[in-house]
Amino acid sequence: MYRVLYILILFIVFPVSAQDRFITLDWQKLPAVQTLPEISESIPLSDDFYLNNYDVKIEFPEFVDLAPEAVVELIAKGVTLPDYPQAEVSVATSADKASLNVRFVPVVYRKGIYQRINSFKLSVISTPISVTTLAATRAATLATTENSVLSSGRFVKIRVSDTGVYRITQAELRKMGFSNPDKVRIYGYGGYLLSEKFSEHPADDLPEVPLYRGGDGVLFYARGTLHWKKTGDTFVRIKNFYSDDAYYFLTESDEKPAEFPVEDGTGSSSNIIETFDAYALHETDAYSWAASGRELYDSYDYVVGNSQSYSFTLPNITDESGRIRVVFTAKSLGAGSSGNTTMTVAIDGQNIGTQVIPGINSNSVNAHYIKAGEGTLDQLWTGDKSESVTVKLTHNRASGISGRLNYIILNYKQRLQMNGGALAFRALQSQGQASTFVISGANSSTVVWDVTSPSEYKQIKGTLSGDTYTFTIPASNILREFVAVNTSASFGGVESMGDVSNQNLHALKGIDMVIIVPDRTAFVQQAERLAEAHRDKDGLTVEVVKASQVYNEFSSGTPDATAYRRFMKMLYDKATSAEDRIKYLLLFGDCSYDNRMITASWRNYKPSDFLLSFQFPNSVDETQSYMTDDYFGFVKGEVSSLTSGIPDIGVGRFPVRVVDEAKAVVDKTIDYIYNKNAGPWKRMTCFVGDDAAGNDDDIGFMEQASDLADRVNNTLSGMRGERILADAYKRESSATGYCYPQANKRLLQLLDQGLMLVNYTGHSGTTSWSSENLLTSADVVNLSSPRLSIWFTASCEFSRFDAEATSAGELALLNAKGGAIAMVAAARVVYDGPNKTLNNNFVDKLFNLQDGKRLRLGDVLRLAKLTVSGDGGNRLNFNLMGDPAIMPTYPDYKVVVDEFDGPPSDELPFMRAGAKVTVKGHILTPDGKPADDFTGTVHPLVYDSKETISTLNTLGKGAVTYTDHNKILFSGMDSVRNGHFELTFPVPLDINYSNEQGLLNLYACDADKREAGGVFDRFLVGGTADDIPTSGEGPDIMVYLNTPDFPWGGLVNETPYFVAELEDEDGINTVGNGIGHDLSLCIDGKLTYSLNDYYTPVAGSYTKGTVAFSIPALSEGKHTLTFRAWDIMNNSSVKSLEFEVAKGLRPGLFSITCSKSPARESTTFILSHDRPGSELNVRIAVCDFAGRELWVHNEQGISSGGYYYVDWDLCSNAGQRLSPGIYLYRASITSGDSKESTKTEKIVILAQ
Repeated sequence: MYRVLYILILFIVFPVSAQDRFITLDWQKLPAVQTLPEISESIPLSDDFYLNNYDVKIEFPEFVDLAPEAVVELIAKGVTLPDYPQAEVSVATSADKASLNVRFVPVVYRKGIYQRINSFKLSVISTPISVTTLAATRAATLATTENSVLSSGRFVKIRVSDTGVYRITQAELRKMGFSNPDKVRIYGYGGYLLSEKFSEHPADDLPEVPLYRGGDGVLFYARGTLHWKKTGDTFVRIKNFYSDDAYYFLTESDEKPAEFPVEDGTGSSSNIIETFDAYALHETDAYSWAASGRELYDSYDYVVGNSQSYSFTLPNITDESGRIRVVFTAKSLGAGSSGNTTMTVAIDGQNIGTQVIPGINSNSVNAHYIKAGEGTLDQLWTGDKSESVTVKLTHNRASGISGRLNYIILNYKQRLQMNGGALAFRALQSQGQASTFVISGANSSTVVWDVTSPSEYKQIKGTLSGDTYTFTIPASNILREFVAVNTSASFGGVESMGDVSNQNLHALKGIDMVIIVPDRTAFVQQAERLAEAHRDKDGLTVEVVKASQVYNEFSSGTPDATAYRRFMKMLYDKATSAEDRIKYLLLFGDCSYDNRMITASWRNYKPSDFLLSFQFPNSVDETQSYMTDDYFGFVKGEVSSLTSGIPDIGVGRFPVRVVDEAKAVVDKTIDYIYNKNAGPWKRMTCFVGDDAAGNDDDIGFMEQASDLADRVNNTLSGMRGERILADAYKRESSATGYCYPQANKRLLQLLDQGLMLVNYTGHSGTTSWSSENLLTSADVVNLSSPRLSIWFTASCEFSRFDAEATSAGELALLNAKGGAIAMVAAARVVYDGPNKTLNNNFVDKLFNLQDGKRLRLGDVLRLAKLTVSGDGGNRLNFNLMGDPAIMPTYPDYKVVVDEFDGPPSDELPFMRAGAKVTVKGHILTPDGKPADDFTGTVHPLVYDSKETISTLNTLGKGAVTYTDHNKILFSGMDSVRNGHFELTFPVPLDINYSNEQGLLNLYACDADKREAGGVFDRFLVGGTADDIPTSGEGPDIMVYLNTPDFPWGGLVNETPYFVAELEDEDGINTVGNGIGHDLSLCIDGKLTYSLNDYYTPVAGSYTKGTVAFSIPALSEGKHTLTFRAWDIMNNSSVKSLEFEVAKGLRPGLFSITCSKSPARESTTFILSHDRPGSELNVRIAVCDFAGRELWVHNEQGISSGGYYYVDWDLCSNAGQRLSPGIYLYRASITSGDSKESTKTEKIVILAQ
């Protein structure tokens, strides 16, 4: 990730009511003006913002002369400045929220002097919008068909490849199941790329296509996927980059089918047209420079040879002047303009012109992200012309320079002469005046259709004289498109795609969430599981919809990403209240930048197995090539530009390609929805900072991470933010470069323990965080904790989920054993300044309540983006991989401390070394009422007083310094009964003795997974208790591997599960505050592990607890472990154990039982084994007594104890409930490459 040096974004948010407050800029943060700083401010607007237009005036600016060195810099850059600051104003909206975003440069050139602005006041000017305009906007918004034509009747979907006239013969109709051509009807509008503007869409639902009946079967005009648009006096191509084919729908009805209405064109005019504006295209899509954007390029690489010829056949061309347009790309690197190359164009040997192809400036900070330069030659084509034309391109370049053609367009004049079955034409000459078209080569079978608009096709009645057909049209500013058809000619046929089931998305309303899935039954089943969880737990109305259904009703059956958006727009507009609006869209499928999957890396995939991606046009410069799912959420109205758009609904994506991935992500999400893995880890967050800022000369990334940790620790009751700042750890050299192994180790340890949020700021790529590999794809794949985090990475392309290779961000979500529950990360290059703003906003929205409720994750992200202004679309690259409707699960009940070491008093109590402290408190509901029905456990974390900590300044850029409660003195667990608790904890001798405030963090959870959090800091840390009784002996220790009866010298697998049971009357030291006072495990006197974080106390006791730790893979053979533990009085004990590692050791399967037998509705199989902490491959089969397997289940998983659980609903794999009776069930387990252990038992199933 790269941060532009010359943009300093000072982000200020203040309400309109405070607009009369002066704002002072802190220019001390800017050591020298690199070129132009930018002020970006966001002003929240009221709920009735839509009633006004807004402008801003900058008033009372205080000007100060710039420093001489800054002036020299500006002059050298050739910067032009106004004499007064000019504000750019835009209104950003998301659903019913809005902000006024203001940008301006606080540097001016006044009276020959360069000056900066030190302070200013903003004046917001609002002007009411007219009632007429509001009414018109409202009326346009609500125009929607109530039912789709596909809702009833029989339909057959047909495919066409190109724009033109098609004949469906009677034999073909009969084969499709239609016996009477007179009753056949066709619906649709073909495959033109849908406009991104709602107002330009051709039709809602599917218009009927008029048919010409005569001869054999029916004729109709179809639109393919290539569209030509008038630009000036020429035409440019608009390609549907989602599909190469277009689609229509056939049905039959007793009602009279649509016919061509007839327009009388038998008149005359003085504007006689005998030629028309024609065009020809050469374009071959095969290659992507940047694996991004909409454009694909020719397969031929000009590195092979510097010239290439292209042939065109242009029938009936005239000698009138035409134009040629060539778009060519090249990858040439050089300083300044030295990398430029040129392309020379010749037609039939006539030199047309030469075009410069910009090189990639090696001095540019963006050089790495620019994959090619692009040049466009647009020149007149004069002189004599023939019907066979050769265009020759010559790339003038040095050896080894790649170049690829995008396309060649020829615009020329063609005579209006029928040569075949159909002639499509249009004439710029006809615009604005009555015109008479004269077509030669016609006959009695010739008809002319106006095909300008698919919902208004018509036949033009003209006059046939000999072989000349003449018709006249009235004056119009609309350029009309015609096709002359010889109805007796032969035409190409259509391809039947089979019957289409009835559907009616247009009838939907009051939907909270839509899940769009590829047309794969297994994906639909998984999506339905997720939908049902939201219905059951959240009360949401959820609809699962196949992508083909969306295309059928919103893009005439042709794949088009805008169809998703138009579907969401319809649901949004149909709502009669904010509560009834569509709120969330989940795209349940992976996607590709190559939506048609025609490039080499994608050819082996099926587009129908994927969903579509929305790409920006730029396809050579990654800094300008955005890939965003936000587009599908722009539904409230038109956006002034795509880069200014803010989604109105929460949008997320599961980038799943296979069923196993889909099931894994759904399993994880359902567990999260039901808060299955609630625990004290939910109060923990982690902020990771890279050691290099955007320009690699400061410590900005680490400062940002540290500031966010402060924000969590200082403002969020009950939450804790830990820092992992790279420079706080030793930087080491490895075979692959520098690394921070201890930072990586700590991060993985925290992820294993569980983090509610993990947040990264820094450089990244698709496979790792930072050049020092703070986190890698391999690390992500190996995560195996059910305690799943929300991830936010303020860095480049960590989640490039439209690439063929799977990014590390995707792996975190797809990991079935752990990783992320959701990932907010960039799919492309992003920049530090706006990243920081978005990150701050995201953390604020994540933890702040709205109307007393937590925001769902999709709302968190869209509202975080609302007040990010002036980022040039940077925020669009941040996408949510995950379910947008999940509610972040962190404590929303409150833990309140009533007494700390006695009743409250005016003086703060002391927490003294060696003392026993008793704390009493209670639980409150989110609305502040006593939670008398809350019974569960409370988990205290006692922190020492704050310390000032500085990083190491290894790179000489400066150290990050912060203060925090960094040392835990006690971690325990006690009970909560009827909303009240009382706990006692010992204070260790190793405290700060600072006489400053400590911190007590409290987390509580009950059987219903309700979570509570709170903090208490009204006490001081210091002094020593008067009477400190101590036994003088260390803790009693019992250690074993895998099972309590493990013998000395026994056999174990390569990753044995270590357990130590501890007891000490003074209390176990679990935090290791004194030097060498950790709970430590040493293997063979070499490998040492600190196990403080793996200690679990016995509830209600600080004297007993258990350490459980899965030892990393050991070599085969004999080993010795030594475990040391300390009590809080600094007394220690040691236990040792010898054991032997046997590779491939068969796991022990002691017994298998089921929770219910006889079982009526469901049961749970329980496997007792000796591999806690190891990944198991589990297979369970239910059989009849003939040995036929009726239900088979395979899964992988890790159990923290010696039992593994598998649920069964008493149904076969086909989904049918087993009949009452006695059955066998067989369980088998393996671990790694071990042999299999198997046991069999009986189960009785009763009738329901």
